[in-house]
Amino acid sequence: MMPTSVPGPASRQTGFTLLEMMVVLLIIGIATTLASVSAFGDNSARALRQDALRLAHLFTAAQAEARTSGQPIVWAHDGDGYQFSRLPNRLVLPARMAARTRPVTDTAITGATPLRPREWMSSGTVSVRMKPDARLVFGADWIPGPLQMELEADGNVVRLSRLGNGRYVVSP
Repeated sequence: MMPTSVPGPASRQTGFTLLEMMVVLLIIGIATTLASVSAFGDNSARALRQDALRLAHLFTAAQAEARTSGQPIVWAHDGDGYQFSRLPNRLVLPARMAARTRPVTDTAITGATPLRPREWMSSGTVSVRMKPDARLVFGADWIPGPLQMELEADGNVVRLSRLGNGRYVVSP
Protein backbone atom coordinates (compact mmCIF):
# COMPACT_ATOMS: atom_id res chain seq x y z
CA MET A 1 0.00 0.00 0.00
CA MET A 2 1.21 3.48 -0.90
CA PRO A 3 1.27 6.30 1.61
CA THR A 4 -1.30 8.99 0.72
CA SER A 5 0.00 11.89 2.76
CA VAL A 6 2.75 14.29 1.89
CA PRO A 7 6.04 13.86 3.66
CA GLY A 8 6.56 16.18 6.64
CA PRO A 9 5.47 16.52 10.22
CA ALA A 10 2.45 14.46 11.10
CA SER A 11 0.77 17.08 13.36
CA ARG A 12 -0.19 20.61 12.25
CA GLN A 13 0.48 23.61 14.46
CA THR A 14 -2.57 25.09 16.20
CA GLY A 15 -2.90 28.37 18.15
CA PHE A 16 -1.04 31.69 17.86
CA THR A 17 2.68 32.19 17.54
CA LEU A 18 4.64 34.28 20.01
CA LEU A 19 5.11 37.01 17.39
CA GLU A 20 1.36 37.28 16.76
CA MET A 21 0.69 37.56 20.50
CA MET A 22 3.32 40.31 20.87
CA VAL A 23 1.81 42.33 17.99
CA VAL A 24 -1.66 42.13 19.57
CA LEU A 25 -0.29 43.23 22.97
CA LEU A 26 1.57 46.13 21.32
CA ILE A 27 -1.63 47.33 19.62
CA ILE A 28 -3.57 47.11 22.90
CA GLY A 29 -0.81 49.07 24.67
CA ILE A 30 -0.81 51.85 22.09
CA ALA A 31 -4.62 52.14 22.19
CA THR A 32 -4.61 52.30 26.00
CA THR A 33 -1.91 54.99 25.99
CA LEU A 34 -3.81 57.13 23.49
CA ALA A 35 -7.03 56.80 25.47
CA SER A 36 -5.37 57.77 28.76
CA VAL A 37 -3.56 60.75 27.23
CA SER A 38 -6.78 62.10 25.73
CA ALA A 39 -8.74 61.46 28.93
CA PHE A 40 -6.19 62.86 31.37
CA GLY A 41 -4.46 65.45 29.18
CA ASP A 42 -3.93 69.15 29.81
CA ASN A 43 -6.68 70.43 32.14
CA SER A 44 -6.34 74.08 31.06
CA ALA A 45 -6.78 73.18 27.39
CA ARG A 46 -9.80 71.01 28.22
CA ALA A 47 -11.37 73.80 30.32
CA LEU A 48 -10.91 76.32 27.51
CA ARG A 49 -12.52 73.91 25.04
CA GLN A 50 -15.41 73.39 27.48
CA ASP A 51 -15.82 77.19 27.63
CA ALA A 52 -16.03 77.33 23.84
CA LEU A 53 -18.53 74.46 23.69
CA ARG A 54 -20.66 76.09 26.38
CA LEU A 55 -20.57 79.40 24.49
CA ALA A 56 -21.69 77.67 21.30
CA HIS A 57 -24.76 76.30 23.10
CA LEU A 58 -25.46 79.61 24.87
CA PHE A 59 -25.13 81.59 21.63
CA THR A 60 -27.70 79.29 20.03
CA ALA A 61 -30.01 79.80 23.02
CA ALA A 62 -29.49 83.58 22.91
CA GLN A 63 -30.35 83.68 19.21
CA ALA A 64 -33.54 81.69 19.81
CA GLU A 65 -34.48 83.89 22.80
CA ALA A 66 -33.92 87.08 20.78
CA ARG A 67 -36.09 85.72 17.98
CA THR A 68 -38.97 84.74 20.26
CA SER A 69 -38.92 87.83 22.49
CA GLY A 70 -38.21 90.35 19.74
CA GLN A 71 -35.58 92.00 21.96
CA PRO A 72 -31.96 92.01 20.83
CA ILE A 73 -29.52 90.31 23.22
CA VAL A 74 -25.92 91.46 23.60
CA TRP A 75 -23.03 89.29 24.79
CA ALA A 76 -20.33 91.06 26.81
CA HIS A 77 -17.16 89.56 28.25
CA ASP A 78 -14.11 90.38 30.31
CA GLY A 79 -11.15 88.39 31.63
CA ASP A 80 -13.21 86.87 34.46
CA GLY A 81 -16.43 85.89 32.73
CA TYR A 82 -19.28 86.94 30.48
CA GLN A 83 -22.93 87.95 30.55
CA PHE A 84 -25.89 88.46 28.28
CA SER A 85 -27.99 91.66 28.35
CA ARG A 86 -31.23 92.64 26.67
CA LEU A 87 -31.43 95.84 24.70
CA PRO A 88 -34.65 97.82 25.15
CA ASN A 89 -37.56 97.24 22.77
CA ARG A 90 -37.64 100.79 21.49
CA LEU A 91 -34.29 101.77 20.09
CA VAL A 92 -33.53 105.01 18.31
CA LEU A 93 -30.51 103.38 16.65
CA PRO A 94 -30.38 99.96 15.01
CA ALA A 95 -29.56 97.17 17.48
CA ARG A 96 -25.98 96.64 16.31
CA MET A 97 -25.20 100.35 16.46
CA ALA A 98 -26.90 100.73 19.86
CA ALA A 99 -24.86 97.82 21.20
CA ARG A 100 -21.63 99.62 20.31
CA THR A 101 -22.67 102.67 22.33
CA ARG A 102 -23.65 100.50 25.32
CA PRO A 103 -26.74 102.36 26.52
CA VAL A 104 -27.50 102.56 30.22
CA THR A 105 -30.87 100.91 29.67
CA ASP A 106 -29.36 97.44 29.07
CA THR A 107 -30.95 94.91 31.39
CA ALA A 108 -28.67 92.09 32.42
CA ILE A 109 -30.18 88.64 32.25
CA THR A 110 -30.00 87.06 35.70
CA GLY A 111 -31.68 84.30 37.66
CA ALA A 112 -31.98 80.64 36.80
CA THR A 113 -31.92 81.16 33.05
CA PRO A 114 -29.23 79.56 30.87
CA LEU A 115 -28.16 83.08 29.82
CA ARG A 116 -27.21 84.14 33.37
CA PRO A 117 -23.76 85.69 33.98
CA ARG A 118 -21.00 83.09 34.21
CA GLU A 119 -17.32 82.87 35.01
CA TRP A 120 -14.84 81.21 32.67
CA MET A 121 -14.06 77.61 33.54
CA SER A 122 -10.42 78.17 32.60
CA SER A 123 -8.14 78.90 35.54
CA GLY A 124 -6.28 81.80 33.90
CA THR A 125 -7.52 85.03 32.41
CA VAL A 126 -9.31 84.43 29.12
CA SER A 127 -8.81 86.84 26.25
CA VAL A 128 -11.31 86.96 23.39
CA ARG A 129 -10.68 88.07 19.81
CA MET A 130 -13.60 88.31 17.39
CA LYS A 131 -14.09 88.94 13.69
CA PRO A 132 -16.02 91.10 13.03
CA ASP A 133 -14.49 93.14 15.82
CA ALA A 134 -17.61 94.42 17.58
CA ARG A 135 -19.96 93.48 20.38
CA LEU A 136 -21.88 90.34 19.64
CA VAL A 137 -25.58 91.08 19.13
CA PHE A 138 -28.26 88.42 18.71
CA GLY A 139 -31.29 89.83 16.94
CA ALA A 140 -34.39 88.59 15.18
CA ASP A 141 -32.32 87.49 12.16
CA TRP A 142 -33.08 83.92 11.20
CA ILE A 143 -29.61 83.35 9.85
CA PRO A 144 -27.00 85.55 11.49
CA GLY A 145 -23.77 86.40 9.70
CA PRO A 146 -20.56 84.43 10.09
CA LEU A 147 -18.40 84.92 13.18
CA GLN A 148 -14.84 83.96 14.08
CA MET A 149 -13.89 83.98 17.77
CA GLU A 150 -10.64 82.95 19.44
CA LEU A 151 -10.45 82.19 23.15
CA GLU A 152 -6.95 82.20 24.62
CA ALA A 153 -5.83 81.26 28.14
CA ASP A 154 -2.59 79.86 29.54
CA GLY A 155 -1.06 79.54 26.06
CA ASN A 156 -3.99 77.49 24.73
CA VAL A 157 -6.16 78.72 21.86
CA VAL A 158 -9.63 77.49 20.87
CA ARG A 159 -11.61 78.78 17.90
CA LEU A 160 -15.37 79.16 17.84
CA SER A 161 -16.90 79.79 14.43
CA ARG A 162 -20.45 80.56 13.39
CA LEU A 163 -21.04 79.30 9.89
CA GLY A 164 -23.29 80.98 7.36
CA ASN A 165 -26.14 78.63 8.24
CA GLY A 166 -26.04 79.69 11.93
CA ARG A 167 -24.33 76.52 13.19
CA TYR A 168 -21.40 76.84 15.61
CA VAL A 169 -18.19 74.83 15.29
CA VAL A 170 -15.45 74.54 17.92
CA SER A 171 -11.97 73.62 16.75
CA PRO A 172 -9.08 72.74 19.05
